[in-house]
Amino acid sequence: MQKIVEFFRACPAALAPLKADPSALGTLPTVAFQYCEAVRIASSYGWYVFPPADIVLRWDGNDVFYAADDEWIELKAIHLDQESVEYWDRHAPEDMRGYAPPFLSHLLIPGVVQIWSGFFVQTAPGWSLVIRDPANFPQSKSFRCFDGVVETDSFAPCPLFMNIQLTATDREIVIPRDKPLFQVLPVLRECYQDAALRDHPIIEFDTGDKGSSQITAAHWDGIRSTLRRTDAADAVSRSGTYGAQVRRRAKRED
Repeated sequence: MQKIVEFFRACPAALAPLKADPSALGTLPTVAFQYCEAVRIASSYGWYVFPPADIVLRWDGNDVFYAADDEWIELKAIHLDQESVEYWDRHAPEDMRGYAPPFLSHLLIPGVVQIWSGFFVQTAPGWSLVIRDPANFPQSKSFRCFDGVVETDSFAPCPLFMNIQLTATDREIVIPRDKPLFQVLPVLRECYQDAALRDHPIIEFDTGDKGSSQITAAHWDGIRSTLRRTDAADAVSRSGTYGAQVRRRAKRED
């Protein structure tokens, strides 16, 4: 079977991407984990990606500083450590030596920091990567992640990084190494191209003076099977129905 995604570790200290977890690493409420298959699938789709080291930042509204050796240093662009630079130069061809990607960079926009995971990534032909914050996973209120879609089949192998916007000023912002910073999800390129998204028919319940409704008996059968009514007996009988259907279909397809 063709591998959809390949990760290239360019920094020895970098934690390997981790297959995303249906329980969001145990942070989902038990009821959601047990009964909401939609949440479980969204949580488990893709891989978690981690920063290669603990990060402590501070933003004064204009400049960004990072903590190093008990002092605050203004952030421009830094490498993780000398060992990671030497590792890169030892394995890189001659024309690429001295060009190891920086671990942390303060971009041109105030408070926006780029964090490199220590990995490069490549996808199979026709596949791209959605890069976003971890699904259904509690994140810090001190920063937010920027979502992106990268065509990692042709622009590849490309450095796997996340741009974050710092949102808290004049306080320490801690980004731990052992907590997922972002999540990557493979997606077929055709799914997000304009041609696939431009044509989206609207089926009207009531067409007014134009004639009868476009909703057919088959549509109502589908609505009847998906809509949970308010009576208790119906709610109990339908609880977990969607998840059971999805799991049965997955077993058949396997």
